[in-house]
Amino acid sequence: MARRSRGLPLLLAAVLATAACSAPAGTDGDLVNGWPMLPAAEYVPPAVGQCLAGGPFSAFEQPSAAVLTEIGCAQEHSVEVVATGTVPGDSLPAWDSDPARAAYAACDQAASAYAGGDWHTGRLFPFLSLPSERAWAGGVRTYVCGLAEAADDLFAPKPRTGSLKNALPALALTCVDLDGGDLTPDGFYRSVDAVSPVACTEPHDTEFVGVWAAPAGGFPADAQALNATVSKACFAEVAAFMGLTELQLYQRKDVYTFWDGLTRSQWQLGDRTAHCFLNVSTAKPLHASLKGLGPQPLPA
Repeated sequence: MARRSRGLPLLLAAVLATAACSAPAGTDGDLVNGWPMLPAAEYVPPAVGQCLAGGPFSAFEQPSAAVLTEIGCAQEHSVEVVATGTVPGDSLPAWDSDPARAAYAACDQAASAYAGGDWHTGRLFPFLSLPSERAWAGGVRTYVCGLAEAADDLFAPKPRTGSLKNALPALALTCVDLDGGDLTPDGFYRSVDAVSPVACTEPHDTEFVGVWAAPAGGFPADAQALNATVSKACFAEVAAFMGLTELQLYQRKDVYTFWDGLTRSQWQLGDRTAHCFLNVSTAKPLHASLKGLGPQPLPA
């Protein structure tokens, strides 16, 4: 009895297997019937000038989680494509690698050319997207380079409409108003949360004076040492902007130095540029530029 109960399913399985392998009457058993194979999937990068909506992404960070879709530039969007290119190397590069830095260097140049000037001097930043692991495995070797208008922290995109082609000097970085916490008794922020661009005729406490690029080398492990180095360099930029010697600026007690930028991921990509600003007390906001002011008192 036990053997018969096991043998019946085996017999049925054999019959079914035989039936499955048999071609129906009038057929030759060739399921594709000579059809050509489908072509391999092909990635077509967005064209230069194409605008993309979505996110999130930040300046100098690999936007691996960003979901971006093509959209007309007259509609609200996050970034505008300024170039595409081939990722150098035989393997998917890490963010901190020579191939990634080479792609970023090309993106940096394309962003400035598209904007009509050095993007560092504007409320702008480049967007670099390398292929994902899945895309690389599928044969994609193209990076996408875009340009984004910067929001108040200068590192996140500001949704906008219209093209960024020749956006400078309309989006030039000039006067800004800081927002932060822990004010000193003299009216200066110990920590800054936002850098909001304003017209120099509007009340403000800070003004962009230029950029400074750190020498090549590893990212400083000591935050205090980094701050001291960049502050010293930006101090010289502020003095030149105001038409002062560094000694004259040092003797003033109403103008200080503020800088922004130089994150670790930015440095890893080969961009070692800091934004330098002059800064005055929030208790006595400015209503005009201090360019060329010299040793005169701050304007009322």
